[in-house]
Amino acid sequence: MVTWIDKKRLRQQVLAGTFLNLGSPTAVEIAAGLGFDWLLIDLEHGSGSWGDLRSLLLACHGASCSPIVRIRSIDPDVVKFVLDSGAAGIMFPFVSTAEAAQAAVQACKYPPWGNRGVAHVIRATDYGGNWRSYFETANENGLVVVQIETPEGVNNAEEIAAIDGVDVLFVGPLDLSVNLGCPGDFSSSPFTQSLRQVIDAAEKHQKAAGILSRPEGIDHHREMGFRFLALGSDAGAVRAGLAEALHRIRGPR
Repeated sequence: MVTWIDKKRLRQQVLAGTFLNLGSPTAVEIAAGLGFDWLLIDLEHGSGSWGDLRSLLLACHGASCSPIVRIRSIDPDVVKFVLDSGAAGIMFPFVSTAEAAQAAVQACKYPPWGNRGVAHVIRATDYGGNWRSYFETANENGLVVVQIETPEGVNNAEEIAAIDGVDVLFVGPLDLSVNLGCPGDFSSSPFTQSLRQVIDAAEKHQKAAGILSRPEGIDHHREMGFRFLALGSDAGAVRAGLAEALHRIRGPR
């Protein structure tokens, strides 16, 4: 059974997530047991392959967190495979226009709302065991997350947020800073103004704004109004932990 995001909570509360890019079911299982609201399985920049996806999703089985999968582009065939495999939603990178956002929604939704192909015996329906329930609720429950990563996307944020079926406008901070001409400068005026513009657009259309934050920025992002909030990654946590272990053994130099 798919563990859906509670969209009522999403409209009212901050939902905590993290990125999983190692392609490791063990890392997913550890994160799933910690109490995150959602986990982002990254198949855009991450190490996992499409062959790994179902094992990664199985590692969430029985947990209360919702697995969201980031794919590389708006490809209806990939969307169908990911959702049939039991993902609770999809994150689409580099969505800069309302037309692209509409295409993302249509790929995720069954007719008449969209053009997702229908199958009976798939993992998402417990291999046919609850097909009717899944089919009747998937359009409403499935999460569509579009990433705002370009100045064009920021300028079109209000039109994107107005698309019925888009649930979250999620800022990709590094890509956005690079495309604004201030790579990695998350305190620059163009960057902070862009964040405000995305949040305002989301709030106007009763959608959620999201971002991949940093430890020093998490309080600020929460106060700004981001509700679909991610911090860190499995790869980052492993690297930081191992670096600390090495430092402890060798001592200061």
